[in-house]
Amino acid sequence: MRILLISANRERSPYPVAPLGLAYIASVLKEDGHEVELLDLCFEEDGAEAALAAVKSQQAELVGISIRNVDNLTYPKSIFYYPRIKAVVEKLQSELPVPVVLGGSGFSLFPSETLRYMNAEFGIVGEGEDAMRELVNSLCDNDTGRVSERFSKIPNLIYNDEGCFKENPRTFSESFFNVRPDRGLISSKRYFDEGGMANLQTKRGCPYTCTYCTYPQLEGERLRLREPREIVDELEFIIEEHGIDYVFFVDDIFNVPQNHARGICEEIIRRGLLVKWSCFATPKEMSSELATIMKRAGCVGVEFGTDGGVDATMFAMGKGFTHDDVERAQGFCDEAGLEAAHYLILGGPGETEQTLLETYEFMERIKPRAVIVMLGVRIYPGTRLAARAASEGIIKDGESLLEPRFYISKEVSGSLIESVETYARSRPNWIVPGLELRSSEELSRTLRLMGHKGVLWDMLEK
Repeated sequence: MRILLISANRERSPYPVAPLGLAYIASVLKEDGHEVELLDLCFEEDGAEAALAAVKSQQAELVGISIRNVDNLTYPKSIFYYPRIKAVVEKLQSELPVPVVLGGSGFSLFPSETLRYMNAEFGIVGEGEDAMRELVNSLCDNDTGRVSERFSKIPNLIYNDEGCFKENPRTFSESFFNVRPDRGLISSKRYFDEGGMANLQTKRGCPYTCTYCTYPQLEGERLRLREPREIVDELEFIIEEHGIDYVFFVDDIFNVPQNHARGICEEIIRRGLLVKWSCFATPKEMSSELATIMKRAGCVGVEFGTDGGVDATMFAMGKGFTHDDVERAQGFCDEAGLEAAHYLILGGPGETEQTLLETYEFMERIKPRAVIVMLGVRIYPGTRLAARAASEGIIKDGESLLEPRFYISKEVSGSLIESVETYARSRPNWIVPGLELRSSEELSRTLRLMGHKGVLWDMLEK
């Protein structure tokens, strides 16, 4: 079967992100002998026309569209992405009788709502390697039996059965361990030139219980770890085949478990690879030993999902660590010579004007290279935050959350923006995307043209 996979993500701030998930699915489908091409709308002027032209050129028999994000997660300058994605789906449906399958992390949070919004027939919820393979095989069979009989046993599939969407049980793929993403379908050089890095995944799953987070829904609560040797094999391939010398490990939390992260670092060091890299991490599992070996292995930056600066707000968001843990983690990075950025979510549960002041003071004390601030907390269905928001009257029971809704503590609802803006403008290392402080796409593009690779926050003054 001729299959066109489309990455619908067009967000390029703070940098464009290569469609790694589609590259995994492409590998699986190619193994089964299908002809697969990938269209990346990130670099297209007119997404709908580009999609139509690609389908016609390939004479595609099936189209898969990956929706990475529903919106830009940014308050108060929220952007809802679905209208422009719908334009792509409608263009294909109006011109060609080609089945369309939706998927991706954004889709998976709102599967039935998205299918209705896009007027699509099929969707894959969560991980797609096994589900897409089975769906394609079913479609290739040309079975004319009842829809429910044809598709009811395909894991993670949601489909339209006589006007009613039916969602099959979710599973988590074990193919992840055996498949390397097909990077030949990704514009690696362009992503490196404009985004400053390649991306690489070492694990899936998240065992933590942050009240707002959807990672456990998308990847499961159990960590599934790739072997360090296989990870570094892929890293070496990226370096040698694509001339890339900066990588971002896209795992939700790179440093859990510590021995796995340490094993990756040891393998990089053993092979003598000259590569710079950065990652997401939790303060709780950072140690002096780990920070030191990460630095030796080429790590130049760590992004911590800290979220708050006082124990009360961290506890309210289910973080599982304290401000003492954060301070220790920052100290370990300083000792090892690792730059660090801390992501804060201000205005969430338990936030008051006093906790804001204490958070400012805490960040001033630990002095990270950068502080990246999000205002309010995006509310997603099925999370503890959604339940709390409903109990507090911020949202209604059963209300659609497809279009972005944010939790903002009533204690600071009228003062949050002014407070953060006033403080952040006085601190050269604070980035606030929702207020467009030190986060413009134009500035990022200029720095890339000047040759700066990797994260951009490492250029800020403390």
